[in-house]
Amino acid sequence: MMIAEILCVGTELLMGQVLNTNAQFLSRRLSALGVSQYHQTVVGDNADRLEEAYRLALSRADVVITSGGLGPTVDDITKRVAAKVAGKELVLFPQAEEMIRQRFRQYHKNMTPNNMSQAMFTPDTTLLLNAHGTAPGAIVPMGEGKVVIHLPGPPMELQPMWLNQAEPWLQARSGKTLVSRYIRIFGMGESEVDQRLADLETGDNPTLSPYCSLGEVQLRATACADTPEAALQLLQPLIDEVKARLGDVIYAVEDNESGSLARCAVEALKHRGWTISACESLTGGLMTSALVDVPGASTVVRGSMITYQSESKTMLAGVPKELIDRCGVVSAEVAQAMAQGVREKLDTDIAISATGIAGPDGGTPETPVGTVFVGIATRSGARVMHLQLTGSRDRIRTLTMKHAMNAVRQEAERN
Repeated sequence: MMIAEILCVGTELLMGQVLNTNAQFLSRRLSALGVSQYHQTVVGDNADRLEEAYRLALSRADVVITSGGLGPTVDDITKRVAAKVAGKELVLFPQAEEMIRQRFRQYHKNMTPNNMSQAMFTPDTTLLLNAHGTAPGAIVPMGEGKVVIHLPGPPMELQPMWLNQAEPWLQARSGKTLVSRYIRIFGMGESEVDQRLADLETGDNPTLSPYCSLGEVQLRATACADTPEAALQLLQPLIDEVKARLGDVIYAVEDNESGSLARCAVEALKHRGWTISACESLTGGLMTSALVDVPGASTVVRGSMITYQSESKTMLAGVPKELIDRCGVVSAEVAQAMAQGVREKLDTDIAISATGIAGPDGGTPETPVGTVFVGIATRSGARVMHLQLTGSRDRIRTLTMKHAMNAVRQEAERN
């Protein structure tokens, strides 16, 4: 079993100036590969402390993955310190130099002499070219079969370099094929999911691992075998058992982590041949934004209205003023009228609406913060979901959006 350790370099990480999303991304990818990880380290731009971190990581891991510190400035010391630990000199790589020069030509910027430091590596390095920046990465042998993989700090550079170059290298080195499926759940909490699946989470091959995001639970089912076909054959009975135990709260089983409720909603609408519109109050466009974040959403999303004040609900969506006066703007009646109004005005097959109190102020004993009504209207009728949510303003708005996306998916998948 291969053991990896992540070493993130940069004083800005220690000071909290930059959120360390690279460690999260790499950890997930390593888990999907079946590579064990027992430690992570963040170290500032200090040569002595970085050398100590390298030596410690290499004493307990086969692969040390660094992020950051590959730039041209004096505090970019990641490669230099690794070379010192390996007892090797840095030399200029012509291929890396040409890549850097080409990148500066693309950016229409002048290249300064210190950028040449980015093209220097130990002679036995395997180069990882950077299609999105000026810092090449590297796979550096460190002796005794151990390696350091250098990756740039910016996520938009690190992630494609890892996925397209470093990860295939690691997978080939492992000699096995790992296949993962991601089971996405909405409408059941983590504790209940765990209670129903506890015995399935103790297996060695295949494995089942849960983790949570806001309002959702995701399970990663992974199997290891000599071929992808053999791994999938091991995996399928586990997936079938999870489906049998959890039922309709599973909204997708996918081969990557990029799925979402909004993506499933859009795909369901496409499959049904439906168009959608939205009338949003407390979500302020969040529902529409989630839909149009999905590539190809233009085939189903016709438009939306942001009706944040009562008057705009009447002017744009045609919600009767007397209905708002009688029932209150945060009510099932108004949510239904909003959905019906935008559906009729934009002539869509389905429409969604949201009205509520996201806080932190505005609640009353009768209508506390977190009271939300989501309307769903189709050509055959309308219904309203009453949600009582808790937490911060952002949490309430995001959960409202997710409930709406799930409702759209369910409506489009019926019959």
